[in-house]
Order: sequence, then structure tokens, then C-alpha cells
Amino acid sequence: MKKVVKSRLVAINKDKVLVLKKVEKPLRYTLPGGVKKKKETEEETLIREVGEEIKLKLTSGQVKFYLSHIKKRKEETVIKNYFLIQLEPTSIKVKEKHKFAAAHWMDWKEVLPFMDKSDRLAVRSYFKSFNRKVKKKKNNGHQVSSRLAM
Repeated sequence: MKKVVKSRLVAINKDKVLVLKKVEKPLRYTLPGGVKKKKETEEETLIREVGEEIKLKLTSGQVKFYLSHIKKRKEETVIKNYFLIQLEPTSIKVKEKHKFAAAHWMDWKEVLPFMDKSDRLAVRSYFKSFNRKVKKKKNNGHQVSSRLAM
């Protein structure tokens, strides 16, 4: 069985996430990143792919591993590794114009319906866990998460 390993960047600023608008129709957004080469680490893949797709130079140690999503099919297994970074929402230019129309900072809730399942899962889980942490701090640590209260 073939194994494909991908790295994706979840770039965050407050309630916004950096997404790439795909060229083809219908409207689709994706997170920056791509496929791992044989002798690369997942972080090296992310740095290389982001640099190829958009004008954003990342360095080792600047991003933090967040989660992995594994999708098993009959012919292959796809592993997507997601890395987090906090960035200022500056204008970012696209390099691979044949794939992407633009890079946008968008409200995470608005972009979710236009993302693939695993990207949607990564973005949603980050913001849901972040919002629980904020609620907990506001209530002096006595707020019970709705998932735990069931």
C-alpha cells in the first residue's frame, strides 16, 4: 500500500486563518502545504512547500506541530500533518498562480464549508479548543467543557 505524507500550515491571527483560493471551480480553499519528499522531515516539507506556493518564508522552529489526520483508502494511506503559527494578517502573494488565485486571511467559520474534510477538521478543532481555553480563563477555571459534561 502506498503512503503519501503531506504537511499543512494553519496560520492564525485572532479569528482568521490563512487560506489559498484554488483556481478551479467550484469555489474551494486549502491550507498552504504539500507532499513530503523522501529525505525530508515533515517540517522541512512544510517550509519548502509554503515557500513554493506563496511569498512567505518560514524557518525551522518557527512552526509548532499541531495534529495528524490519517485517511486510509484501498490503494493508499494519506497522512496530513498540521503545523501552527501565529502571524500578522499581512498581504501575501501567490507564487503558483496556475494552482491558486489568491491568498486570503478569512474568518475561520466562513471558510470551513469550502475546505476539504481534513483541513476543516484541523481548523475547527484549533478554534474550538482555543475558545474552550478562553471560556475557562474567564470563569476562573471552573467552566466544564460541554464535551466533558455529557
